Amino acid sequence: MSQNDLPPLERAARAMYDNIRPDWDWSDPDAEPMRKMYRDNARVALTALMEPSHTMIRKGDGKSQGADSREVWQAMLAALLQGG
Repeated sequence: MSQNDLPPLERAARAMYDNIRPDWDWSDPDAEPMRKMYRDNARVALTALMEPSHTMIRKGDGKSQGADSREVWQAMLAALLQGG
C-alpha cells in the first residue's frame, strides 16, 4: 500500500514518525501505543488548522474560479506552509 492510499490522518501521523525516525519500527506489533500517540498528535494538529487564516482564504478564493476542490485545497495548504 502506498502512502497516497492511506487516509490523510494516517499519512500525517506517519510523516511525523518519519520526521523523528525513532528507534522503533512503525509496523512493530508492540508499537501500537506509539502509533496511537502519533495519530492523536496528528489529529490535534489538524484540528488546530480547521480555521484557515485570512491568507489561506484569499488563496483559496483566488484559485476557486474554474478550479476543482483539490486545487483549492492545495493552494490553501501551500499558503499555510509559506507562513500564511
